[in-house]
This record gives sequence, C-alpha cells and structure tokens, in this order.
Amino acid sequence: MSLPKLSLRRPLAILGAGFIGLAATFAVAGPASAHHSEVKGQFECDVKTGEYVGHWSIDNVGTSGVDNYRFILVEGKKFVGDQATDVTIPNLSVTPKGADPQYPRTVGKFNTAELRYPGDTTKLSLSVQAQWENKWTEEEPKGDVVNLGGNCKAPEPEEEPKSPKPDATVNQECDGIVEVTLSNGKDATAPAKFTVTGTDGYKETVTVPADKTETVKVPAKNAGDVKVTAEGLDKPLFDGKPAEPENCVAPGEPSSSYQSTCDDLVYEIVNPADGKTIEVTLTPSKGEPQKLVVEPGKTGVAKFPASEGLTLTPSGEGFENAKPIKWEKPTTCTKGGAGGGEDELPLTGAAAGGIAATAVVLLAIGVTLFVVSRRRRMRFTA
Repeated sequence: MSLPKLSLRRPLAILGAGFIGLAATFAVAGPASAHHSEVKGQFECDVKTGEYVGHWSIDNVGTSGVDNYRFILVEGKKFVGDQATDVTIPNLSVTPKGADPQYPRTVGKFNTAELRYPGDTTKLSLSVQAQWENKWTEEEPKGDVVNLGGNCKAPEPEEEPKSPKPDATVNQECDGIVEVTLSNGKDATAPAKFTVTGTDGYKETVTVPADKTETVKVPAKNAGDVKVTAEGLDKPLFDGKPAEPENCVAPGEPSSSYQSTCDDLVYEIVNPADGKTIEVTLTPSKGEPQKLVVEPGKTGVAKFPASEGLTLTPSGEGFENAKPIKWEKPTTCTKGGAGGGEDELPLTGAAAGGIAATAVVLLAIGVTLFVVSRRRRMRFTA
C-alpha cells in the first residue's frame, strides 16, 4: 500500500502569510515606538515655605540618526479645586516655524528647572507634543498629571516671648519718705509688674508699660526696710534700708544762709520752733564782731559793710567747723565804691533848693524879655 504524496503548498502559503503580517507589523509599529515623548512630574510639599516644589522630567526618544526635535505644543496648568490656570514652564516652550535652528532640542532626557506653586494647589498637569527633524510628529500630546493635597502649609511662626525690662531706683528724702522710681525699658515687649513692700504691712503693686516710669512714695513710718520685686525676676531689684540723704537739716536744727549785696554782706539764721536758743559770734575781717542771739521760732540777721576782700567767720556752739564767708560783689553794682549801688538817690535839701531858685530867676528873665519885645517897635532902614 502506498502512502499518498503530501503537498507543501498549503503550509508554505500559511507561513508566507505570517511573514508578510510580521513585516507589516514591524513596518507600522517600529517607527511609532521609536519616536515618542514621556512626561513625568515630581512635586512635594516644602514645609518650610508652605509651597509645592518639584520639576517635570521629559524623555524624548527618536530613531537612529535623528538627534534633534522641537515642541509644537506645550501646555501647563495649575488647579485649585476645579479652577484651572495656565502656567508657564521656564525654558519649555513651542518652537515657532521658521526659527533658527528649527529643531533646537536634543533627543534625550532632561529635567525642568525647580518650580514652586502655592500650598493650596490641588493638581498640576503638563502636556507636550514633539516633532523630529525627520518630520515625524507625535499624533497626540503626551503628558502627566500630579495630584496634590492642596494643604501644604508652613508651620505657624513661634510667637516671640513677651519680655519686660524692669528696673528700679530707691532714694530716701530728708523727711524720711522713700521715693521708689519704677521703669520699664524702651525695648520692652510687655508691661513690667512691680511690687513694693515696706514695714508694718505696707504693700503697693504697680504695672508700668514699655518705655514708661512710675513713682511710689513709701511713708517714713513704713520705710525702715523696703523691698522692690518684679514679676519674672528671681531676685529683688532692691531689698534693704535705703541710704540716708546728705545735707539734710534735722528737725530742731537751725539753718543759716548769707547774701552779698552791693552795700552789705548779710548773714541770717533761722531757728525752728522746736530748737533751742542759738548764740553765734560773727567776726569780720574788717570791722567789729557782732553777736546774734536767736530764740526758738525766730530769725536773726546781721549786716556788715561791703568792701573788697571782706570775709566773715561764724563761731560758737554748733559752729566749730564753720568756714569763712567771702563777700562777692554782684555784677549789677556799676556805680559808687565797693558797695556802690546801681541807682543814685534824688537830690534833696539845700542843693535841691538852689536848683529851684535858679529856675525861678531864669523864668522871670524870660518873661521880661518877652514883654519888652512886644512893646518896642523895630524899624529897618536901608
């Protein structure tokens, strides 16, 4: 039995059809996959500024021997919710026809410059469409969309702590009252709160604004010990007994003073009502000494004729350390001697009478001449 002869015509036809289809597939798909653009966006929140920051990456691919291309479409958008806004991408723009060079971009991958968008941005998109120097053009734009949260925020700035600048000075007056001056510096950013305390339960609270000063007077009966504190400070600004002032006249003690006039050197003692009788001897460098006896509640005054170089020295109980007092000529003394005054006394007595008599005689002579001239006629001859 002989086997039938197999025919190769049908298998070869099927194989040939497969090769033709594969060739057609390569012919169509090959150039399409070789020319294309890929767009990718990378953005994240910058918590330091409260902005979205990032860039777009674009990868452009061409066939072998095709090195350059241009963009015929570039479209960037920023979204806040449904509201879209066109945005410009630096160094990424359409190359117009007729430009030189017409295809300025080199095939390959590149990143745009750093881009920043407000923190309320919810979406970013970028679409590009390329054309290569072999005239191959992307059929449709290629792009990417980056969805953002729209809630990129910088941290709230820390509030600068409020800072007062408290200071205090304490001075005791001659009557025993203590004056406390409370101040808050010019550069203070908050009011300063002070507390002033004294003996026997004395307490005063004061608030001083920036660049201001307030005064508290502690009564003498409460000023044995004074303490000044300020809120926020660990140590008191003052704590203790204030220093007693100098040159104060204690109750019951007399006070003395002197004055240089154009005519005299005047010395005065005031004895308080609760003092005791004062006896003082005043010895001038020229002339006789004078003794003043001043009872309580009285004032004693002594005068000495003024002269150049005159000095006066008090002596007696309580005046052991008294220094000599010197007469000094006032600048208003412009006439007379050492004690000459600025004005002269009016003339009186005999001198004044002589001047008056002379005036009367001159007046009589004038009247007589007037009468004679009226009665006598004057004739003029040529």
